[in-house]
Amino acid sequence: MSQTEGFQEFLNDFVNVKKGERLKTFLLFSWIFLFICVYYVLRPIRRGMVLDGLGNDKMPFVYLGTALVTGLVVFVYSKFTHAPRRLLIGTIYGIFLFNLIAWWVAFHFESAITSGLFWIWLDVFSIMGVTVFWMYVNDLFDSGSAKRLFGILTAGGGLGAILGSSITAALVQSLGATNMLLVAAGIVALTLGIFLLIDSHSSVAARPRAAAREFSKIDSTKLSSVLAAITQSRFLTLLTLLVCCERITPDLVQYLYHEVLHTLATGREAIAALDANLERWRAICEFTIEFFFVSAVLKRVGTTACLTSSAAAILAGLTIFAISGNPFMILFTFHTDEAVRHSWFKAAKELTYTVTSKDVLYGVKPVIEMFFYRLSRGLAGVLIYLINTVFSLGVGGLVVAGLVTAGAWAYCGVRLSREYRRLEASPVEA
Repeated sequence: MSQTEGFQEFLNDFVNVKKGERLKTFLLFSWIFLFICVYYVLRPIRRGMVLDGLGNDKMPFVYLGTALVTGLVVFVYSKFTHAPRRLLIGTIYGIFLFNLIAWWVAFHFESAITSGLFWIWLDVFSIMGVTVFWMYVNDLFDSGSAKRLFGILTAGGGLGAILGSSITAALVQSLGATNMLLVAAGIVALTLGIFLLIDSHSSVAARPRAAAREFSKIDSTKLSSVLAAITQSRFLTLLTLLVCCERITPDLVQYLYHEVLHTLATGREAIAALDANLERWRAICEFTIEFFFVSAVLKRVGTTACLTSSAAAILAGLTIFAISGNPFMILFTFHTDEAVRHSWFKAAKELTYTVTSKDVLYGVKPVIEMFFYRLSRGLAGVLIYLINTVFSLGVGGLVVAGLVTAGAWAYCGVRLSREYRRLEASPVEA
């Protein structure tokens, strides 16, 4: 191999978008960029409102509310899974836009309960918006293309996090938390326009999909059929367990993070501004990792390291905190997990879906990524309540619980990676 060819192969490890994929990739990048931008505009606002109004001690009940509401949303969604994807996804984003305007009106009569309900709504907003994006993306790319392009697409989210947190950090003190909802609504409207442009473009037509034979026809309009499919497939069972650990463990860390954050700032605008600044600096690191290194890591290191990376970061961080007792270690652990989980862990997890069928993508994936993901947030709430209130174990109990669930997360990551490689190499059918 010549030096020129070797250098080109080296570059392809980092950015490798082939001719014919560029417009599609750019538009998808823009979609996730804008959506994550909205989320990071609203996330510090939500944290400031809840910590200053409702209080961190009420978060277990908020997590339970999130699980219940998400379960209801998934049940309603399941009735429409066979609708044309343009109508299905366009309607979801249209509802988001209407919701934000309604919240702007509601926050003129803000109360502690309103703040808690907004946290629940934003949880559903974020997980549903991201799930339908990756559901759509997985319908467009096969495993080979995904390994090259998913890192770039996750970088869109990283760039959106930078812009969104920067917007909030710069404007929340002058505009006020309530008016930031109108800023978010404008960005959601632009996001909806980008999706409609993507779906109307002839080059983004759905590709014929080949899937591993074990994914038979699933009636995704019946939750019982979807749950049966999950329990009958070792791959889907491991994926579900991974998603559950992916939510429970960071929520335990987030509760500790809130405790530290609340000691560093007072008042919802001050808390939101501090959190937004921390989010912005982390997002800059996150974007760099996603855009330049995720594809290389997927290619050179493989899915096992990627699927266990975030769990390993939490295991290390909580162990050091348990030994040193330094509260800033919690800040470091929280943001390290966020950066790793949103970069190569996210890309690797979405990559595993490329061996599944269209029924899994549009019917089973939303149940796993929305219902089980948020159900796990409810379980995290119960766990936090038991540790803090019932058994009075405090910070030490939360750290031990975090170490246990992070270990389970790493184990599921190793097993799921093996299943993915098995299915990738198995015979497929259209």
